[in-house]
Amino acid sequence: MEKTEKWDSVAANYQKVFALGGNDYNAKLIAFLLDNDMLHPGDRVIDMGCGVGKYGKVFASLGCDVTLADISPKMLGFAAQNMAEYKTPWRVMQCDFDEMSADAVAEGGKYDLSISTMSPAVHDVATAKKFADITKSWCFIAAFSQWSEPDRERLFKLMGIERESFNSSARGDCAELIRSVSAAGFTPQIKYVDYCWSDERDIDEAVRYMENRYFEPSERTDELHGRLTEAVSALSHDGIFTDSVNTKVAWIYWSTK
Repeated sequence: MEKTEKWDSVAANYQKVFALGGNDYNAKLIAFLLDNDMLHPGDRVIDMGCGVGKYGKVFASLGCDVTLADISPKMLGFAAQNMAEYKTPWRVMQCDFDEMSADAVAEGGKYDLSISTMSPAVHDVATAKKFADITKSWCFIAAFSQWSEPDRERLFKLMGIERESFNSSARGDCAELIRSVSAAGFTPQIKYVDYCWSDERDIDEAVRYMENRYFEPSERTDELHGRLTEAVSALSHDGIFTDSVNTKVAWIYWSTK
């Protein structure tokens, strides 16, 4: 339940980003899948940890049979809205990949392509093996391997508090994921890609985002809210807080044939 609530709490923010449209990174990822013969029109595809369906719309536009799986019902609610225009087969599936069996995930048959991008769904040997078990051709995972957030660092420094950087855990988690794929019996291929972006939020929205992203519910006191508001305001320009994120992403992929 705790995992579900975590992702439910940020679903609206994901939908806001989705509404802005795709970016160069998204286009490069799809082009990579097409150019390397991993994705074809009409394929049966699952996006594990799909969020609000960003890639699902692209797959549907290619005439694919699309399954969008996520642990968060709120994410899936937005995904269903975003997919509503498509007449090709698609479905949403609430799925805790740690708990759901491979047979249940692939109830309608194995997938030609299984992808999971920026999601913790595949994270160890057992889930890497399960990911392969639901797939008859290609598995593809995108995972952060480096992460820098200079504006957030300045924010927390101004507040006089320390929050652990995502960079250290990203490096370790990515390395562990690559080892897990190998331990599951496959030879992962890896391509590293730069992915940088900048979000603009008004002060209230930025405060809510930082509260949800970095603080446990028990920490979200009125006092914390006031300190965050003061710090965000000090770093904002014309009432807008700019949040830059610079990353490197590992594209980890392997054939199950």
